[in-house]
Amino acid sequence: MKTYETFATVEEHGQVKLAGVPFAPGTEVEVTVFPKRTSPEEFIVAWHRICGELRNLAAVQDITDDEIRDEIDRYRAAP
Repeated sequence: MKTYETFATVEEHGQVKLAGVPFAPGTEVEVTVFPKRTSPEEFIVAWHRICGELRNLAAVQDITDDEIRDEIDRYRAAP
């Protein structure tokens, strides 16, 4: 899949304009917009926060390390 990454600034009325994209006119594209990270450190802090939230979910409290290893092994063995 051909991808194109760029940065833009949100303008008045929530508009984001892209120019010079490497796709032909009329090509339907998928667009995902998220705030730009300001630093790798910010990513690390967010990653640790999210991992902590996931570890605290009731649904995962009883999962053992052996179960995790077994799932990884099954995934790696799949064709």
